[in-house]
Amino acid sequence: MTSLLIERDEEKARLIRFFAGRSDGRGRVGVISGGVGSGKTALLNQVSEGVMASGVQLLSAVAAPSEQAFPYAVLEQLLQGLPSQGDGLPPLLFPLPSEHDPRPDDSDPQVPLTILRCFHRTLAELTVERPLLIAIDDVQFADPQSLTCLAYAVRRLPGNRPSLLVACGDRACGTPASVRELGHQLDLCNVRLGPLSERGVNGLLADTFGAVDADRIAPALHAATGGNPLLLHGFLDDTPRPAPGSGGRVALTPKAGEMFRQAALGCVHRGGENNLLTARGIAVLGGAEALPLLCALVGLEERTVRQAVSALAEAGILNEPGTAFRHEAVREAVLEDLPAESAAQLRSLAARLLYEDGASPTAVAHQLIDHEQPASHEEWVPQVLREAARWALADDEVAFATRCLQTAERRCADDQERLAIRAELAEILWRVKPSASAQQLQSLAAPARAGLLPPNQTLQLALGMLWNGQMDDATAAIRQVNDVMSKEPDSRLGSELQAARLLMASTYPGTLGKVQHWPGQEHGGRGATAAVMPIRALSALQAALRQESGDAVAEQAEQVLRGTRLTDMSRQVLKTALLALVYAERLGPATLWCDRLLAEAEARNAPSWLAAFNAVRAEIAYRRGHLVKAVECAEQALEQLPAHGWGVGIGMPLATLVKARTAMGHHDTAAELLESPVPDAMYATRYGAHYLYARGRHQLATGRHHAAMTDFAACGERMRAWGMDSATLVPWRLGMAETWLALDNHEKAAEWAKDQLARAAESQPRVRGAARRVLAATLPPAERPKLLGQAISALQSGGDCYEMARALADLGQAHKQLGEVAKGRLLVRRAWRMAEGCGAEELYRSLQPTPVRGGSSETGGEPSGNGRADTAAVASLTDAERRVASLAVYGYTNREIAAKLFITISTVEQHLTRVYRKINISHRQDLPVSLDSDVAHSA
Repeated sequence: MTSLLIERDEEKARLIRFFAGRSDGRGRVGVISGGVGSGKTALLNQVSEGVMASGVQLLSAVAAPSEQAFPYAVLEQLLQGLPSQGDGLPPLLFPLPSEHDPRPDDSDPQVPLTILRCFHRTLAELTVERPLLIAIDDVQFADPQSLTCLAYAVRRLPGNRPSLLVACGDRACGTPASVRELGHQLDLCNVRLGPLSERGVNGLLADTFGAVDADRIAPALHAATGGNPLLLHGFLDDTPRPAPGSGGRVALTPKAGEMFRQAALGCVHRGGENNLLTARGIAVLGGAEALPLLCALVGLEERTVRQAVSALAEAGILNEPGTAFRHEAVREAVLEDLPAESAAQLRSLAARLLYEDGASPTAVAHQLIDHEQPASHEEWVPQVLREAARWALADDEVAFATRCLQTAERRCADDQERLAIRAELAEILWRVKPSASAQQLQSLAAPARAGLLPPNQTLQLALGMLWNGQMDDATAAIRQVNDVMSKEPDSRLGSELQAARLLMASTYPGTLGKVQHWPGQEHGGRGATAAVMPIRALSALQAALRQESGDAVAEQAEQVLRGTRLTDMSRQVLKTALLALVYAERLGPATLWCDRLLAEAEARNAPSWLAAFNAVRAEIAYRRGHLVKAVECAEQALEQLPAHGWGVGIGMPLATLVKARTAMGHHDTAAELLESPVPDAMYATRYGAHYLYARGRHQLATGRHHAAMTDFAACGERMRAWGMDSATLVPWRLGMAETWLALDNHEKAAEWAKDQLARAAESQPRVRGAARRVLAATLPPAERPKLLGQAISALQSGGDCYEMARALADLGQAHKQLGEVAKGRLLVRRAWRMAEGCGAEELYRSLQPTPVRGGSSETGGEPSGNGRADTAAVASLTDAERRVASLAVYGYTNREIAAKLFITISTVEQHLTRVYRKINISHRQDLPVSLDSDVAHSA
């Protein structure tokens, strides 16, 4: 491979001159040395060919580690180059050993005198007519007997002595002593090959990829290979060539494919046994910084290991300091090359050595979990693995923590400790992969009730049981923890119990009463720190559900959101804080925080996180009247986590989806969703209130009024009993009012609507607006506009565009009934546009303009028969005129338009006058619905 000789021209020319230019008959010795893969063999072959071209005879051989123990292996190869005898075979100088003969000791290279003299005579005959060059590759692996014969013959040949050209490996192996001795007696030429420079790498690449790409990728390749030509060719063999004329570019970083890996393994193996052992040790440890540790692992003396490290660095396998592999793919290849049994033994020994050396639990754990060798149950092993799992959880490395605990359970001999490890594993599973946790939690229920687990573990398991609907097991476990707390007060456990009580009060209130006694405990000190954020978040959620100060709730919730990093262990805390904002009617901040958390969960590819936050985002979208967004997020949440993984929490995303589909008029879809099985235990949770209310909305929309009333009443009964009778959870009283209204009982409807209005705080404009809309429907037409106007103002403040569309539609119809047709049309048209924007398809269809005599429409009044203004006329409007006209189409007054666009009322009037003239209309109600703009959609 000629490209292996890049930056070798000077050495090649020097050696050819050294051998081919001799005239004095003196023998010469040329030694080519260098790291593995540096091009020694290619240079030896090129020099041999160059010397032969000058009339020199050549005998060549390649030594190999596998043949080093066989006497005369190299000599036998050399004899293959001699002229054949009459039988076609080369002359036989020595008897071939039988496979049954014992192998001689390498340290005793004694050769019978007859063989020495015979080989000497053979070489003498060859050198009579022409000079002779003997070339041996990898001479460091040559058998001692062959080297003895060579030294004997070359030294004793008078006159025209043969020359010797050898290639030998790295400095650790060294040149054999017999060759060194010949170098002292004959003329010597030493050539040392180093790695290619970055410029040399560039030159090699330019032949394949061109100068431009070579300039671009040479630095990265030189860094990855250390300039080793063999490794470089491995990379080139793995990299697709750009098609001719395609102008394609190659990747900036080396593609470490199979050929690159094989080339690296070849370099490691060809360096000899010590290099191979050292490379494997470094691969297992991940580096060679701790040299005594590496020596103990591979069982070699420090001097030998240092030589091996130096050789591996020279070969481009390790970095220049010799502390780590240049490329991770090489380390992976070395590890994969290890036989399974050897790998397990090395890992086990490495773990013990690291442990005894005081290494971090994480470093020790990496060795213990990376092999499955059955090992004795040593007491320190599960302890180290559990500690490593705790460190990993703190760093949000949940997968590694899980593997640590799984290995710890297998390697633990103590039944009590094994039970505690299973509990730790179950706690992680229900937090990060709820769909896989139910069985684990069920298996630990009995030990938890019996007090066989530490109380803090028992408490965490109880929370998982609550999520999975195992209410009896959960309450029994919590009672067990409370008993321990009563007898042995503990600050940290007290804080965790406080958080558990707040969680049950806000999310599992139907089960709270089953835990009859909660011991009091002063919370503070160092042990309570871990529970601070959960307690703050849960306190904010409970306050929101009890309709306490919205500002205080929002501030406390946002403190948690600002001060908590998103991890598997903190996800529930952040979700709780988000829900506090939602129930406090702070939908704007809730949207911003939720979108940030969703983006982070998306970036980190965490499906369970995405499911949790999408469920909250769906509820926010529904409360803002964005029905399409609510459906999208709720469906994503249910796809990202299987139904059985939601536990009782499935009530929330399912309820939001049912409410949104019902508001859109997709009643068949909503009915199918309600046929999905849900846990019975869900009805005793906050999620159950969401579900009952959603089912009631569906029943109401499909004419099953008494069933709807039953669901709304059940919802109210639970909420009152739980002490969270807040419309911001679900406005069940409004459901009752709308149901009585549908039954044409205006008196009952007004009673429920007034009750809801009286209970809603000023900080709940969305609820107050909806209550006024329902209450207005119970009044005579003449009394409705005022109340509906108040409802619209409140809903606009609360940001609920769906309820606002309904209120606008009611107000438009009221004005029509009062004979104010034009005004009614504008309001209905505005409601129609808003219904379209928020995805309320059923409401949108019910408000759609219907053509009437004269070519106009009931709500739109477009002058043309097709309901559209002349296209050219509309196109002639300026941007400013279009913005004003679009808002006028929505029913905004001139004053409101001026305020929205930050212009004067006079400017609005001027723009409208020009619009009327351009599209040939006389009145505001004749403005075409086709006038649309982003400004209108923002109304």
